[in-house]
Amino acid sequence: MSLLHTPAGAASAAPAPVRVVHARTWMLRSPLVGELDTAADVLVLDLEDGLPAARKDEGRARAERAAAAGPVWLRISAAGTPDGEADLALGRTLGGQLAGVVLAMCAGPADVAHVAASLPPRTPVVAMVESAAALLSAPAIAAHPATLRLAFGTGDFRRDTGMSADRLALSWPRAQLVVASAAAGIAAPIDGPCGPVGLAHDAAAHAAGMGFTGTLALDDAAVAGAHAAFTPSADDIASARTLLAATPDGPVDGSYAPALARARALVARAEALAAL
Repeated sequence: MSLLHTPAGAASAAPAPVRVVHARTWMLRSPLVGELDTAADVLVLDLEDGLPAARKDEGRARAERAAAAGPVWLRISAAGTPDGEADLALGRTLGGQLAGVVLAMCAGPADVAHVAASLPPRTPVVAMVESAAALLSAPAIAAHPATLRLAFGTGDFRRDTGMSADRLALSWPRAQLVVASAAAGIAAPIDGPCGPVGLAHDAAAHAAGMGFTGTLALDDAAVAGAHAAFTPSADDIASARTLLAATPDGPVDGSYAPALARARALVARAEALAAL
């Protein structure tokens, strides 16, 4: 998709557009990069790590110009920092041209509240959990009314905790984000960047198995593999529909109820993704 296809009206619409609730790939791209077209479901102009300190103002100006072509998602710096406040000022300037924000280094629900109060009403917030303290606050972050989804900032989380990139080491924090999202009734979380292009499908498949339904991305070449991993397969869809057709009025006993619920959710997700 291109920047022009970012859903219009996201800043004032409730509930959030299907595209971002079900989005599989969130491409982080510096506004200093000339080419903004991407195959990802959502393009996010990165005002945090995507801009060197000396070029922050230039990057914000370019993001503002990009918003003239259609509503944009912005990754903003930590709440309460000078860069974070400058990013929020840009968001207010964009008004209805701001589709939503990805909040870097979210420390707790107070950060989400501050960001939400500083932007146009009902601006969706994807809160990045990137520290041990934030992980412990994940249920409260997810429960905030402005939080659309959680995202796992794996790089900074590993730096903060000393954990390796080993999947077993990161399985507990990933599970915590999935459980926090489910308990809050919001969409499943977004995993950290899906890694080297050749490993994108494998990394995304692992995240999908953990209960994630999307991933951050840094390279368009990784998008196809990630999309394949987060999209229900034809066989899975067929099996789910067969199960639902066999029990149109529900199961005779309660033992099949969880399987039917999973089948309905899988078919609903497949249909939503087909509409992207």
